[in-house]
This record gives sequence, structure tokens and C-alpha cells, in this order.
Amino acid sequence: MNPDLDTVWRLRNAAAVTLGLAEDQMRRAIEAAGTEDLVALLESFAPGRSNGPDWARTFEPLVERLWAWRDTATMAALAEIFRARGMAWMAVTNALTTDQRAAARHPAWARQPAFTVV
Repeated sequence: MNPDLDTVWRLRNAAAVTLGLAEDQMRRAIEAAGTEDLVALLESFAPGRSNGPDWARTFEPLVERLWAWRDTATMAALAEIFRARGMAWMAVTNALTTDQRAAARHPAWARQPAFTVV
């Protein structure tokens, strides 16, 4: 076996474990967060401060996780907060009002839904 392939495979496995641990930690943090904390997190995605594909590349996976880990009432409350901020926040509002739960694939064998990976 090529030693480089072995090293790369070990690195891939370590990265997969690390990502899984980070997802678990993020899930616990999202589940424990209050509405104010979630608003502050979403504010970091201010459309006026974000540019191009980076915004969608990181925002969409976050929204996908919010829909999976929080209840509909929380998502509706977040949507109302951002709706009240006007047109500048419409992209955020739309993401929070379109139920993304169906989009998160969860194969029967999977420990977690198959989320978008940045």
C-alpha cells in the first residue's frame, strides 16, 4: 500500500470524526440557545455585509440545521423579528419562513441528517 494513501485515509477519518463532534456540539448549542442568541447568530449574516457565494455557502447550511434542531414556533418567531427589519433582511426572512425540514435527508442508517457541508 502506498504510504501516502494510508496517511491521507487516516487524515480523512480524523476529519470525519472531528466534523461529527463539531456537529454534535453545534446541535447542543442551537438547542440550548434563546431567541436572542439565535438572532445574534443570524445577524452575522447581514446581507449588506456579506458578499456573493460565501453568504449562501455558509448561511444555507446554518438554516438547514436550525430547521432540523429547533421547533416551528421558534422559527416563526425568528422570521417575524427579521420581517420587521424590512427589505434588507428579506433573504433571511424567506429562509426562516420556508420549512426546510423536508430538505434534510436522513437515511435510515444515518446517525444524523445528511446536512450540507460547507
